[in-house]
Amino acid sequence: MLNTFFISALCFLLTCSVNGQNAPAFKYAPLFSAIIVKNVDTSAAWYQAVFDMKTKNRINDVEHGFRVVIMEHSSFLLELIENKSWPDQRQVLSGKPEGTRIKGFFKIGFSVDNIDECLRQLALLKIIPQRIYTDSETKKRNFLIEDPDKNIIQFFE
Repeated sequence: MLNTFFISALCFLLTCSVNGQNAPAFKYAPLFSAIIVKNVDTSAAWYQAVFDMKTKNRINDVEHGFRVVIMEHSSFLLELIENKSWPDQRQVLSGKPEGTRIKGFFKIGFSVDNIDECLRQLALLKIIPQRIYTDSETKKRNFLIEDPDKNIIQFFE
């Protein structure tokens, strides 16, 4: 899924910017990413609508209490994992300061060719960013949205 690709791409870009002179001697490319979701069906429908991802595989392990949907789009995969036996993060974080996380990514970033077209497509899905940011130097814009599980996704011009 795009999410998988962008998590991998984000990690790659961060690695390159931090270790630019220590680049690995081997080549690699993003393959997949996995995220925890509350409901795989809801999340799969959302990622299909927003990123045009298709369902490649479904796993329903009733005995162990988890469901998995593997989404794909061109050269990347996104694994959505729902596990009812894991504790609910909201309950665990109840009473903690706002923004406290147990683990995970802060956000995933995507580059788009046409940010206005991206905004139009998201508006058709009733996804409206709260704010559009403009870089003071480049004048390029970016904005944030959330998936059904409040994972933050950022789009850059």
